[in-house]
Amino acid sequence: MSDLIDLKRIRHLVLLGEELHFSRAAERAHLSQTAFSRSIQSLEKDLKVRLFDRDTRSVTLTCAGHQLIARAREMLACADKLVAEASDIAGGQGGELNFGVGMMTANTTLPNVLLALRKSAPKLVVTPEVNYWHHLANQLAQEDIEFVVASVRVEQGVDPRFDVRSLPPQPASIFCRHEHPLARQAEPVTHQQLLAYPWAAVTTDDVHARALFGMPSTTLLPWKLVCNELNCLRQATLTSDALLLTWQSWLAPDLESGVLIDLIEKIQPAIPIHLRSIPETIVFHAGRTLSPIARKTIALIIDEAEKRLPVVTQSAAISD
Repeated sequence: MSDLIDLKRIRHLVLLGEELHFSRAAERAHLSQTAFSRSIQSLEKDLKVRLFDRDTRSVTLTCAGHQLIARAREMLACADKLVAEASDIAGGQGGELNFGVGMMTANTTLPNVLLALRKSAPKLVVTPEVNYWHHLANQLAQEDIEFVVASVRVEQGVDPRFDVRSLPPQPASIFCRHEHPLARQAEPVTHQQLLAYPWAAVTTDDVHARALFGMPSTTLLPWKLVCNELNCLRQATLTSDALLLTWQSWLAPDLESGVLIDLIEKIQPAIPIHLRSIPETIVFHAGRTLSPIARKTIALIIDEAEKRLPVVTQSAAISD
């Protein structure tokens, strides 16, 4: 029966309930009185209940009509809300957006993107999921999120179900406290010396780290603190001999004040320039149409990323 109840006839029910006069209700519906009367009759037939009592002089709602007209108004209000929401979604002004971001993106790109979204799409409900790439990849595959922005090394392979768009990489390096033995020595820092101290990072990438220092695949790397809490990593670096492998921008105040030191220029053999950065990549389902607000958000992310094109000669890449 529900397939036989269309919104046009529901609207006619409400109009007649408001006017209690076929001629005036038909005029509001932009129909002839005969066509309007047939619409009401067909609705009563399909619902199998009489909605109006009418004679030659009056029209009144039946008890059933009184009960059902409230529900009819709710249906019309829901339909109007659906149209309004669809308009907001189509225009990138509202709706919901669920997407994933890696730790680095959450720290660098995300804040300004969220600010821009709040200004341009105030009706939007946005839910960014901040997590490691392997968790976000699972959520993307399950379609819990629409896209991901994270540190994905495309050269190491990406699920064929996904498409990728590379963003400008983030400058990164190896940092230590200003009184660290490696910071104080006059001689160049060797790769073997780096292995003698504990390493800290947001996450680990042994393949890339070994390539970074030209180490064989059998080299045991001294990861001692792997944590997604940036302040914890910072405090561990400031209060111990740990070496922090991370992107550069979030440590800028500490580097400017001198409490942390960037070791990259002291390391010999020198780390190749093309390895001195962390990639940032947008990942989304291949062959799928992104929602208008997702496309708008990705455009904001690209714009924000291109504003901080890295000076790669002053950084070293460690995977997020």
